[in-house]
Amino acid sequence: MSYIFFYENYDIYKTEQLCASLYRLMETILIAKHLKKILVLPNFYFTPRNNELITSTNNLCIDRMELIDISNILQMDKIKEICECISLSEYMKLKVKSTIISKPNDDIPLVKKKYHTVYGILEIDKQIEIDYSSLDLLNFANRYESCTHLIIHNYNRMGNPLWCKSNKINYYKIRNSIKFNEYYYTKANPVLDFDNTLMVHWRRGDFKLSQGDTEETIAYYKKYNELSSVDNLSKNILYRCLENNLKSVFLLTNETNDEELNRLTTILDGFNIETIVYTASLDNTFLKYLITDICGIIIGSKCKYQLHGYGHYDRMSQYGRWIIEENMENKTYFLE
Repeated sequence: MSYIFFYENYDIYKTEQLCASLYRLMETILIAKHLKKILVLPNFYFTPRNNELITSTNNLCIDRMELIDISNILQMDKIKEICECISLSEYMKLKVKSTIISKPNDDIPLVKKKYHTVYGILEIDKQIEIDYSSLDLLNFANRYESCTHLIIHNYNRMGNPLWCKSNKINYYKIRNSIKFNEYYYTKANPVLDFDNTLMVHWRRGDFKLSQGDTEETIAYYKKYNELSSVDNLSKNILYRCLENNLKSVFLLTNETNDEELNRLTTILDGFNIETIVYTASLDNTFLKYLITDICGIIIGSKCKYQLHGYGHYDRMSQYGRWIIEENMENKTYFLE
């Protein structure tokens, strides 16, 4: 049997973004499928986030990290239809000699002995330092097809999966295999006229940080902040509602400023448009945050008309993109 295992330095890598982890899972499935290897299902390590904890120094206050077993989130039988896979605990029992590929990183050291112990790896065949940040994932993977036990260390690429352009058939086949457990679909069942409601994803909390690693990202944040201000957003919503004769708005947001939320709903109410605000949990308990996130995706995906953040499909929020892809049929979406 031939296995592939993607793992992180679990005491360093942190994110609160569910969809970023889901897109990374899609890429691990793509590589495992291409190499005809059994995928060792990765764990998701999340940092609970609360926008109210953002400090004046543009930092998120992080006090812990929580481990989420993906089998508690996703329908595993769907994934297994696409890619043969086993759990981490099953893999640990094998106690095998492994080939580890590790991308150098100034903040994250090369593989340490304690990680081998944690994951049941008894012996390392060799260590290869390589930069595999390229979007050409399959060409990278081809070089290691002959490795029986292949471990990819420090695989933490966060961007949208642009390989969908060159590999559309596989992309949508894999994407359709990532489905939430039935529990969430049952829970996400509000009384809502999906055909006559405009879903609006108001992505605000992210940009309060005003940080970017490139000039392009900094410029994007600045433009987004301008377009997503209450006045500009309300105009955009009214335009979409009026042109499609819609009388209600389902607002998905991580905005926690009650004054701004009240201003927006007051403006829309003046035009006889009802606003249903669906916000993330504010108690900093990630399980509740996660359930809210997933239910928001499912509910939002059912809306025929959708308004997402500034940009284009490849540049937009991963959360918004996941909503669009959750239910591609009978949908009209707009970008600011």
